[in-house]
Amino acid sequence: MPMLSMTFSGVIAYPVTPLHPGGALDLDSLEHSVAQLARSGVDGIVVLGTSGLFAYLDAKERSEVVRTAVRAASGSGTPVGVGISAITTREVLQLAYSAENNGADGLVLSPVSYIPLVSQEIADQVETVASAVSLPLCLYNNPSTTGFTYPVELAAELSWLDSVVAFKDTATSGRLFHSRQLLFAQQAEPGTVHGASRDQLIVDEYPAAAWHSGMAALLAPEFTAFHRAVAEGRADDAVAWSAALRPLMAVMGHERPLSALYALAEVCGVRTGAPRRPLLPISSHGKRALAEAVTLLRETTPALR
Repeated sequence: MPMLSMTFSGVIAYPVTPLHPGGALDLDSLEHSVAQLARSGVDGIVVLGTSGLFAYLDAKERSEVVRTAVRAASGSGTPVGVGISAITTREVLQLAYSAENNGADGLVLSPVSYIPLVSQEIADQVETVASAVSLPLCLYNNPSTTGFTYPVELAAELSWLDSVVAFKDTATSGRLFHSRQLLFAQQAEPGTVHGASRDQLIVDEYPAAAWHSGMAALLAPEFTAFHRAVAEGRADDAVAWSAALRPLMAVMGHERPLSALYALAEVCGVRTGAPRRPLLPISSHGKRALAEAVTLLRETTPALR
């Protein structure tokens, strides 16, 4: 089947990688959840993001996840992207080749390193990947885990590379995000998509172009309806969706992000164990609070349209 054109616009959902209780990959659960997600109305799926536990999987496991997800989404019309971040550029290239060979439609790359990288090193890595594979590439600013804040000017400069089509960005406040968004629009190649990461930022600020979200993989109908309201300029509906999602976001904010996302996956019906050690699951009290917040969301949710 030919690869789809992946622009990283709209709602881009980042599913968890399901695990058996002992920590082994649950590929059957992954296939089931991706198949459902691909037909839920989201605009794209990215496996092996932070939500997908990429940093805790080896290269063989990452390849298995890609093959499974691509197969599950086949025929849905929903493109599947793959996170290829790794410590060395050599590993990044191997993961990029593997993703391309296994039928992925796009790549997402953040500057992961034991020693935080500098701009010249990041530019070298991006240019190396862009020249080696033909898939659309989304750059990712994730300072909380990489120790590096992508300068907007660097992302804009790299956007002129043929394969770089999007910039997945985050910021500590809505004001800072919007200032970065404006600067990127002024300097980047026209048509390059500037998207928002961090679910709290999306729910509080709801920028229009692209939302990259782990929660959207578990609450796809809600996030796609919310995004549609924003994109179509239905301000009252957008405010209602933001208000409906905020209590769940408050509960998520009290827990460690990745462990909370795995607990939320279980609450939302994904068969999975906790993330791999050394990460620990959230408490049973925290999981009950998540379940109550999801129930409240579904009781108070605006009409899905």
